[in-house]
Amino acid sequence: MDYIQPAHLYSRILENVPWKSGDPNAVKGDPKKSVKWIDGLRGIASFLVVLTHLARAWDYDLFAPRDDVDIAPRLLQLPVLRIPWQGRLGVTIFAFLTGYVCALKPIKQARNGDFLGSFTSVAKSAFRRPPRLIFPATIALIISWVMAQCGAFIAANRSDCWWCRYASPDLEDSLWKEFIRLFENFLGVWTTGYMAYDDHQWALLPLLKASMLVYVTLCIVMFVKFRYRLGIYLGMYLYFHQDAAKNTETFQMQAIYGMFLSDLAYQVSFKEFVERHKWPRRVLVTLLWVSGLMICSYPGEHPEWATWSNYMFEAAHYIFPPDVNIGKRYSAIGVDLIILAIYLSPSTKEFLANRLLLWLGKQSFAVYLVHGTLLRTVLCWMLYGITGQPWDGEPVDGNGQPLLDEKGEPLHPHWIPIRPPWVVGISIPCWIVLVYICASMWTTYVDPFCAKMALKLEKRMFQQDEKSVEALPLTSMPMTTA
Repeated sequence: MDYIQPAHLYSRILENVPWKSGDPNAVKGDPKKSVKWIDGLRGIASFLVVLTHLARAWDYDLFAPRDDVDIAPRLLQLPVLRIPWQGRLGVTIFAFLTGYVCALKPIKQARNGDFLGSFTSVAKSAFRRPPRLIFPATIALIISWVMAQCGAFIAANRSDCWWCRYASPDLEDSLWKEFIRLFENFLGVWTTGYMAYDDHQWALLPLLKASMLVYVTLCIVMFVKFRYRLGIYLGMYLYFHQDAAKNTETFQMQAIYGMFLSDLAYQVSFKEFVERHKWPRRVLVTLLWVSGLMICSYPGEHPEWATWSNYMFEAAHYIFPPDVNIGKRYSAIGVDLIILAIYLSPSTKEFLANRLLLWLGKQSFAVYLVHGTLLRTVLCWMLYGITGQPWDGEPVDGNGQPLLDEKGEPLHPHWIPIRPPWVVGISIPCWIVLVYICASMWTTYVDPFCAKMALKLEKRMFQQDEKSVEALPLTSMPMTTA
């Protein structure tokens, strides 16, 4: 009788960890065929951005846990229910999707041993990324600039909506100065992230930088084994977590997290491990959903006004580095937990792949580009009138000098009041429909035009087409020295 060595506890644990069973580099199927949930998630993110800007403009109190310290919270100010209105999630999800999608094809090629094809994909994608962002964003900038010259922002600038006034441009005193300003804003949005005609484009520059971070990281980890890639992802995630620089939690952390889940999507042993443990997976998914939604509920204003948010505010001093945006930090962690719950739940992925969400996802970039201009023009026309009249202007004395209050500051103009609630209740849904109609037209006509322009640029600037490059042996590729 043969002697059978008993299985110790530690050996059974090691045999069941996700990266131990099966071929560590095996690629089962193609996650590209099963990532429709990504498009559905993208559609939800873009719609959250629209809702956030509506709340910021006309009900900013939703960003706090209650209207005042001694007032009971409203229904939409309660945890979880407050998430769609207080913002911060949409752009964070976009950054995660950037990391996930940009890494998907190169990682698959590297896992299949096609390292030359993987490096080629990274090079081509890195080249295509800037024009595919800059071309449509510039068209949106020019449209907003033309509308400003036609006086489309006058109603917004005279409305009682402080955010609309803040985000709407005041014109220079000559058309020549406006042309100069147009060029300065084009340069500024890709240098500092600021753009006067549509300040929502601030996120495009850090999203572009996040994609380049992904491409550089892919080149670094291309030959690294999976278990050590996990260590690199974790190290980079923790590095950006302790970095107090602005928006690192929104962009860099999410890009790396997207890379990690994209890499994990090809790990056969991980899929088998999850499928073998259905009930523990369901319990874990539930815990991730609950904790993620609660963490994302952290208010952007006055967290000390509610007990639950004050506890989170106090705990933030031990979790995050000093002098950071605590709301964005909590949102980043909460979004990561929610995305992991989606990632582990086939039913949730199936829900996100329904036709409506897929259609919303297809329009997401167009919605992001057009909704800001439409909000400060068409929606403001609906709520305040097209002409911006009657308008008293800034109060002045008989000599034309601004009247001052008791503090010596100029008196505010008599802002145009918003129309009755029934007008608001009709106007906002109609405006949302208009946004998606315009976004659909943008996706149908503008996006293909920008793609053709990017392709022409690529053909003109590239030395060889893709097939001839892939046909070359690795030793014949041109080399450079550092």
